Amino acid sequence: MRNGALQGAAWTAAKCIYGMYADEEEARNIAALDGEKDDPGEHDEADELVEVAEEALPPMAAGVPLESIPTNGAAGDGTSGHANPFDPLGLGKATMDLWKAMLANPQGLLAGQMEFAKSMLELSGRSLGASGRGEPLIGPAPDDRRFTHPAWTQNPAFDAIKQGYLLATKAVLDSIEGADTDAETKARVSFFAKQYCDMLSPTNFAFLNPAVIEETLRTGGENLRRGVKNALEDIRENRGRPALVDKKAFTVGQNVATTPGNVVYRNDVLELIEYTPTTETVYERPLVIVPPWINKYYILDLQPANSIIKFAVDSGIRTYVVSWRNPDASMADFTWQQYLKHGPLTANRIASAITRSPDVNVIGYCIGGTLTAEMLAYLAQSEEVLVNAVTFFAALTDFEEAGDLRAFLGPEALSTIERKMDEKGVLDSSEMADTFNMLRANDLIWNVAVNRYLLGKDAPAFDLLYWNSDATRLPRAMHSYYLRNMYVENNLVKPGALKFKDVAIDLRRVKNDVYAVATIDDHIAPWKSVYKMTQLFSGETQFRLGHSGHIAGIINSPASGKGNYWRAASNPPTADEWLASAQKVDGSWWPDWMRWLSERSGERVAAPASPGSKHFKPKAPAPGTYVLEKA
Repeated sequence: MRNGALQGAAWTAAKCIYGMYADEEEARNIAALDGEKDDPGEHDEADELVEVAEEALPPMAAGVPLESIPTNGAAGDGTSGHANPFDPLGLGKATMDLWKAMLANPQGLLAGQMEFAKSMLELSGRSLGASGRGEPLIGPAPDDRRFTHPAWTQNPAFDAIKQGYLLATKAVLDSIEGADTDAETKARVSFFAKQYCDMLSPTNFAFLNPAVIEETLRTGGENLRRGVKNALEDIRENRGRPALVDKKAFTVGQNVATTPGNVVYRNDVLELIEYTPTTETVYERPLVIVPPWINKYYILDLQPANSIIKFAVDSGIRTYVVSWRNPDASMADFTWQQYLKHGPLTANRIASAITRSPDVNVIGYCIGGTLTAEMLAYLAQSEEVLVNAVTFFAALTDFEEAGDLRAFLGPEALSTIERKMDEKGVLDSSEMADTFNMLRANDLIWNVAVNRYLLGKDAPAFDLLYWNSDATRLPRAMHSYYLRNMYVENNLVKPGALKFKDVAIDLRRVKNDVYAVATIDDHIAPWKSVYKMTQLFSGETQFRLGHSGHIAGIINSPASGKGNYWRAASNPPTADEWLASAQKVDGSWWPDWMRWLSERSGERVAAPASPGSKHFKPKAPAPGTYVLEKA
């Protein structure tokens, strides 16, 4: 056995033999493990005992601000990284590079134009009745809900408008895809070209949208009057953005985030919530959930029927969750390393101390999973045995193919982001929300605007959209490090490229049992990129692929009776090979995960009679205070 493994075994034995998880002794040892200390923040008695860990896609991922797309002025040179105020995303240069590639192959460009002209000519003939309507030349994608009104299919004029728009959009995107230039340039230009095409959809114009025309005739124009009222309200109360949700319909702790529990620890970065057991006995090994800090934790606890936190508690798991603080300018210099040290390392140690378990199980969701993976690599080379089994929800460790968010991460865009963070000390939540909404612009921007301003509808009372609107800020130092080291340089998968406490990070050293869940339609953490962790870690890894996207595929409780997932007996080298061998299973993956987790949670013991412990006493009822802070 190697020396590190011997030290780890000795450490675990010492905790078991001498009862070091009797709170005070454990807390003092935690302080010893941390080494150097940062500047003290707000401390109470528990903080003085612990002196713990110091030290963020989606939607919960990169959190890149949406800037104005260039309207005039010269593009930046794309190499210096300095932001051009007229082209903060560097899109001008990318577009010029694409045009050069197109013009270098005029035959291909002409062929595309001729194909488009031929399709439009045929469509015109059909619309005028010269050749009959027949089968449509093109139709919306299966997930495109813009053209669901019957008139888009049954009325020849509206059908022609729809097909003409879809053919034009296809021609634009096909011409970009066919250009002989690098994949990243094509992806960036294609993404923003698609945004322009979405904006110009006939559904966004009152006189071209049959649903708006129908409603206007039915109400005598009352819908348009209400739309003006809604627009003025959004200007006053929502910074001019169309309101996704009726925020007045929800209160955190009253009708969302209601699972009973208590805050048992607080530091400058997090509150640790311990949930009240609902069973007479519980598993001896606790579960610590590390959610993303780009949104708030209660996506995992929206309602009792779809709360994975309640599901775990009702299954006999002693459950803890990290509730991240919403940072302000005073935290501008908090680093990624401080988030790791103050965050999951601290939370796991406190949960271990309270439950007197030598180690814990962990869930890492999205960016919380990325941070957890780095923690595991650090622990693998230290003498501390802290984590047993790990679950990852839609978490990236390899960022080489990180999806549409890369469109916002050229050199100029990064310069713009860092300039904004230098001004405020944080990345503002509204800018992050704009970015994530653009990833699903038809659903989260244009459809909302049509409903609010053209149809005159009130914003819906929908818990998921309320959570989505309850965004957070990100500290300057941490976020700059995250974007550059993960999205730009992909350093987490490079052995030794990153360090924590002078320990080189190498994911190949991680030998924990892992249960990894991705979702098939995820636009923030693409499932094939998530799958790559199965080839990085050295322990036993179970991979599951859920239906739907980044949120709906994870928050899919058995009670819903919906959805499906895929599972396979082994993890071949590529995601495509895995899917080819996978079995499709109806329903939620939660019961399958709980069987896996319970097998790794130890024996059943009597549930604790009271929350916390002698030195980690309850500070506030769940959901705590940090989650209530607004951006």
